[in-house]
Amino acid sequence: PMPTDESKSEAKDESKSEEEVDVVKAVGQFFYENASFGATFESFVSSNCHIIDDAEIESTGLMKVEYTALYERYQALFESSIEDFLASIGRTAGEFAEALERGAEDDPEGEEAIFAQIITATADFDIFMQMMREAARERKREEERKDAS
Repeated sequence: PMPTDESKSEAKDESKSEEEVDVVKAVGQFFYENASFGATFESFVSSNCHIIDDAEIESTGLMKVEYTALYERYQALFESSIEDFLASIGRTAGEFAEALERGAEDDPEGEEAIFAQIITATADFDIFMQMMREAARERKREEERKDAS
């Protein structure tokens, strides 16, 4: 029997779905396992945590305008790193976002949904500030240890 147009389009949908899974898996591997990707952000944090005045934030609850600019630089670095990786595998940010969203909708408790939450959290200002404040506190503790010795 000849395949009908309907069965051809079903096969096409299945292969697209495999491609979508592949792009999400590839970005996941890059995100979790690529040492230079992680090092890029560790370097950003350690190079910029001196800008954060944790004691002032603690006492006033206010965030300086500089923190927003710092966050925007972090965001741009994060997005360009992911986009550069996607380009290196012949994919776009739009394809990745679509595949991630579809995967999360298909299984709200699945790996892709969790990965989507992690990616979203990575891009969240409050989480960024928690990370930067912790780095600033650690830097201050290190300086105090050096001064004490």
